[in-house]
Amino acid sequence: MVDHDSLRPAPEPVATLGEVLLALGGRLTRLQTEILAGLGQPLTIRQYRILSRVDAGNTSLTSLSKLARRNLSTMSQSVDKLVQQGLLTRKTSESSRRTMQLALTAEGAAALDAGNRALAKFTSELTTRMPQELQDQILPALQQLFTDVQGDLDDR
Repeated sequence: MVDHDSLRPAPEPVATLGEVLLALGGRLTRLQTEILAGLGQPLTIRQYRILSRVDAGNTSLTSLSKLARRNLSTMSQSVDKLVQQGLLTRKTSESSRRTMQLALTAEGAAALDAGNRALAKFTSELTTRMPQELQDQILPALQQLFTDVQGDLDDR
């Protein structure tokens, strides 16, 4: 039997909080990308976020573009692909004929649910060996970092 842990390269020593955050962000993104790509209905992270945001009530291209900090044409291309895959529908809004309203299809809702379950399992596995007390201590700091990063993006 092969010991896969012995085949993995030793982690590089990390000296600063900034280096840890950058390394962690990159690894989490890579792992989430792999998880979503391995679903029955493969999704990219961008597609997953679009489905999540539409499900949360952000049903216009404009609101999705603002949330993702992407231009309208980029977001439109991503939405078009989800429509072609049968995961979203696009129809004219009842309140304004110039506005398109997006909605999840049954397949889109199922793909989102599968993504949510897979990512929740991943998160649970990541934190299973971390004592609840430590989780409770670091959560506020991570939330503050996230808020600060969002503010920096808003200023650009």
